[in-house]
Amino acid sequence: MSKHSALIQWSEEDKAYVAVVPELPGVSAFGSSPEEAAKELAIAKEAFLEVLVEDGEEIPEPEVLKPFSGQTRLRLPKSLHASLANQARKEGVSLNTYVVQLLSQRNALAQMNKNIDRLADSLFKMALSLWSAPSDLTARSEAKHFFPDDLASQGAFTTK
Repeated sequence: MSKHSALIQWSEEDKAYVAVVPELPGVSAFGSSPEEAAKELAIAKEAFLEVLVEDGEEIPEPEVLKPFSGQTRLRLPKSLHASLANQARKEGVSLNTYVVQLLSQRNALAQMNKNIDRLADSLFKMALSLWSAPSDLTARSEAKHFFPDDLASQGAFTTK
């Protein structure tokens, strides 16, 4: 049994769980449950690895969980280093603490932006489905709350 990773996710498009091996591109399997997808993936993965061995191909190394030390070394322009050090001094904290604070804030902001984008996409799809409802006048009137009249009149949102 190999130690390669397995990732299992629900696919709305396939209406099934899809299991993949990230280290082995192209190896995937489907199942109606995560367990079934994992079982099918194990079969597909072993068959794929057998073919690699038969063909004399190199088997990609499995990815393993790596512990993080919490330390990293950065190279940055002298001007940025000076600016960050000066700002940290003004705030009465160490350069390390200041940089960790900035990185934490930026990371949180990036996560919030991803969540906002997903929410906006969901709302847009919902509004578009309301707008394109062929005979439901109630749905169309609800959709007008999402789309200004000038966009709708310009045909910006048309039905298929």
